[in-house]
Amino acid sequence: MSAMAKGVLNPSRTAILRGLAIGASLAYLAMTLVLLAAVEPLGIAYAWVARVIATFGATFAAMLLLPRGRARSWLRLQVAKHLFRHRYDYRAEWLRFTRALGEGDAGDALPGRIERAFAEITESTVARLLVPTDSGRLEPAGAGDWPEGIASGFDADFARMVERLPRILDGDALRATTPSPAATEEERRHTPVWLVTDATIWAGVPLVHGERLAGFVLLGRPPVDRRLDWEDHDMLSVAGRQVASHLAEAQGQAALGEARRFHEFNRRFAFIVHDVKNLASQLGLVARNAERHADNPAFRADMIETLKESVARLNDLLARLSPQTAAKADAPRAAVPMAVLETIAARRRAQHPVRLTGRADIHALFDPARLELALGHLVQNAIEASPADEPVWLSVERRGREVEIAVLDRGRGMSADFVRHGLFVPFDSTKPGGFGIGAFEARALVAAMGGRLDVESREGEGSRFVIVLPVAEAPEQRLSA
Repeated sequence: MSAMAKGVLNPSRTAILRGLAIGASLAYLAMTLVLLAAVEPLGIAYAWVARVIATFGATFAAMLLLPRGRARSWLRLQVAKHLFRHRYDYRAEWLRFTRALGEGDAGDALPGRIERAFAEITESTVARLLVPTDSGRLEPAGAGDWPEGIASGFDADFARMVERLPRILDGDALRATTPSPAATEEERRHTPVWLVTDATIWAGVPLVHGERLAGFVLLGRPPVDRRLDWEDHDMLSVAGRQVASHLAEAQGQAALGEARRFHEFNRRFAFIVHDVKNLASQLGLVARNAERHADNPAFRADMIETLKESVARLNDLLARLSPQTAAKADAPRAAVPMAVLETIAARRRAQHPVRLTGRADIHALFDPARLELALGHLVQNAIEASPADEPVWLSVERRGREVEIAVLDRGRGMSADFVRHGLFVPFDSTKPGGFGIGAFEARALVAAMGGRLDVESREGEGSRFVIVLPVAEAPEQRLSA
């Protein structure tokens, strides 16, 4: 019967500690009642004064006797030592540990959560996280001046040692004058002097993920000084593995973010190089046409405007290389596409014949800057694909609730297979020395405005690119409505 009762009745640490607290509270109340009963014979005149003194006296005594700080830690240690087989309530500790790692304010960085989680396990006064650097050293991950020698960090030899031998570092064993199995000769040889001489350092926990050292945690002494035992080693080793996975994930996310920033920069740089190539091609066409039309005053005026516009474009491209100066695109609004086509035609007049057709009173929803850039890519491709005397046609037409802006050339055209599988693939081009970015960026720009880009092409006959945008009412029509 006793064995059965022993197997069924297994209260938790929390229940026992709370039971002790309730018992202490009941003892306090009983003592207070005894004091109140003892003052009854004093008579009515002094009874109420005695009761007040007895109540406040008992309360003051209880406040003095309640365990705080070091005393509370000592009491918990004695309860765990004498009432339980194991010091740690592993389930409760693990739940608290994972909660401390996963929860935190927006400004609560991962190193701070790691330090707090380790300190709570052993009730250490302080904890400090160090992470490996590119040189292989271990350096502090956050702010703080504990321990005093933390600024020196750990050299690469120490980091390689704890990575190869992921043992809990016992500060007391390292400081012992006699050799101890808790501190090997290799640990004594590679551990820095400042750690050995600092008695406030209680333990060191290597954070190993797989076979790679992700960090190292130094722990200060708990309020009630004690030596590390096998339970501490087991608990800290498992916690170190868990934290190492968190650190490795955070480091992987940081590396991924850096790779994404480089990818974005490379993507932006590829577009800029493509635009520079287009500008070089435009200036080359202007130079060739100047040999034939230099005597024409109208051509010279167009050439000067083209040169000014090219310089402005080059400055804008240089500015786009910096993420800080990259301007946000405007939201689509009601505007006249023909105005954008006229600007492009005037700019390209000194390079190649460009013809305009369509209506100037059609309004569509778009961002003029993005539409001009997309059309610039398509017109440049059309000019490069066309013979010198064959004009490129730009048109604007309305089809129901959509507006079609077409770029037509009579050049060499493209195969159906290339249109399906290669036209909008970066760095895939049918032109010698082409980057294959113009059509890709043009489609992305049009899609960002809520439109689409359609293509019709036949080899030997030419190509027709159509930008389809939502139709919009004229501003004066919306106001009158």
